[in-house]
Amino acid sequence: TGRQHQFQVSEEVQLLGKALDNRLNYVTGLYYFKEAGYVHDFVPFESLLFVDDLANDVTNTDYAAFFHGDFRLNDRWGFTAGGRYTDVQTKFLGGQSDLNNFPFFGPGPDNIFRYFPDVPDSQTWHIFDPTAGVQFHINDDMMTYLSWSKGFKQGGWTTRLSAQIPSPTDARFDPEYSSTYELGMKSEWFGHRLLANAAVYYTDYKGIQLNIQQGISPVYTNAGDAKIKGAELEMQWLVGGGLQLNLTGAYIDAYYTKVNPNANFPQYALPDGTTVCPAGPPICGVQWAGVTALDAKLPKTPKWKGTFDPEYTIRLPNEAAVHFIPSFTYTTEMFNDSLNTPQLRRPATRSLDASLHYVSADELYDVAL
Repeated sequence: TGRQHQFQVSEEVQLLGKALDNRLNYVTGLYYFKEAGYVHDFVPFESLLFVDDLANDVTNTDYAAFFHGDFRLNDRWGFTAGGRYTDVQTKFLGGQSDLNNFPFFGPGPDNIFRYFPDVPDSQTWHIFDPTAGVQFHINDDMMTYLSWSKGFKQGGWTTRLSAQIPSPTDARFDPEYSSTYELGMKSEWFGHRLLANAAVYYTDYKGIQLNIQQGISPVYTNAGDAKIKGAELEMQWLVGGGLQLNLTGAYIDAYYTKVNPNANFPQYALPDGTTVCPAGPPICGVQWAGVTALDAKLPKTPKWKGTFDPEYTIRLPNEAAVHFIPSFTYTTEMFNDSLNTPQLRRPATRSLDASLHYVSADELYDVAL
């Protein structure tokens, strides 16, 4: 990176309160966020190519209003509702360039070949993200719930091109959207010595923003749609005598339902460097017979993950405490990129570590090894 700069400012005003004989807890407010910055890369590739970002400048401005309320109908039933309206404004000026006109496109001003035109671009979105839920309290120690929410991540511009574009709009990518349902239970058992929480969820994911390969450049774009189904478990057991057992586990079933036709995944390379993918030419060199883009795995999404981390506590005469915390984590295989590159596949892993903590009697100090 040759030059970079970034600044941001945010302000939030909240109004919190209770109403309806304290059965309604609510928070409402306004939010403002602005950031601006640039990253002007200068990247030499041996003595053949010099990439220089003459401009790579972005400004993001958000205005938002939100409300969230929790209403307790009676001892058994509770309801949640809320929403956030956001006005998103983003501006960008791209300037990816080659200082030596590689690969010899002919002379340009100051001997520079510019991939982005020297024209600013802007995008605006007006988004409302609602949330709703219901809770049923079986008793004082057990509660079940059902929730639904929508999410949004703004779009932008890819900044790595391998061919010149006539308009900055050709580098745009759209927002991604999600809609999630969750059903769960939170509970405590045996005189509050055992905590057990469990949940299952379903997410409909639209316009996932991922890096795909186009030519020699990684391009950030909307790679496709996916569905994600999963389950989570959390348990804590106060055994006694200073021993506590902690266990967490997660299962994820994630798969594509639609793939951008320009996406080249999954993909691998032959010994001579020719790429192989389901789309075939011209997206990649050779078509991968019997495989479709829907067979690709979402990046960094292991199917199973679990952690067991017991904790043993010794109380000292001065009322300080020593905590010994070993931890074992198992994670199934996953791919680290959207292409499912075999060399970037991470096999199943098992990790074991431990820490020793000394916590002062007033809990102001925690010294760990």
